[in-house]
Amino acid sequence: MAQIKITDAVVAFVNPKGFTAKGQVVVFGETRDEYYKIWTDEKFSEGDTVEIVGELSTRVEEFTSKRTGNLERSAAIHVNNPLIKAGSDAPF
Repeated sequence: MAQIKITDAVVAFVNPKGFTAKGQVVVFGETRDEYYKIWTDEKFSEGDTVEIVGELSTRVEEFTSKRTGNLERSAAIHVNNPLIKAGSDAPF
C-alpha cells in the first residue's frame, strides 16, 4: 500500500474515529487547502498542528451541495494506521 507523509497539518475537525487534518499544497503554482481523513484512536483537539505518516487510500464520497442542492461526488483522501506527532517534534 502507498504511504503518505503530511507535514504542518492542522486538526480541522474531530470525530469519535479520528479527525480531519487540513494541510496546504501547491498545485500549478497556487496554494490550496487539502483535507485528509485520519483514522486513529489517539485524541487530538481542533487547532493542533500535527505531522502524519500512514497508509494512503482514497474513496469516492457523495454529498448534497449546500450551494446548489445537487448530489455531488468527490475523492476523499484517507490515512490508515497513522504515526502522528504533535507540533514540530515529529521525527520524520
